Amino acid sequence: MMLIWQGWGIISAFLPVLCALPFLNTGRFGIAAGLLIGAAINAYIGYRLNNTSGKSYTDNDTGQEVVFRKKHSLFWIPMQYISVLWAAVAVIMLIG
Repeated sequence: MMLIWQGWGIISAFLPVLCALPFLNTGRFGIAAGLLIGAAINAYIGYRLNNTSGKSYTDNDTGQEVVFRKKHSLFWIPMQYISVLWAAVAVIMLIG
């Protein structure tokens, strides 16, 4: 499997799983809780990283301002939105 990420987006693939590891002995409800906690942490980190102020430059020809920011994404999806997928996995675990 190939992972494609930008910036710190790679942690979106592993952070919720790492948060669920301590709950492996508690069954699927514990693992789902760990995934939800990891998804919440990932959403917070992603929001903070992707909403920073970037460097702004003014184009001399048009007078428009251009802002350059670093992106933090996994498979071209911003980190905070990957958390929705992890939360959906946790809910499916709870239902199934």
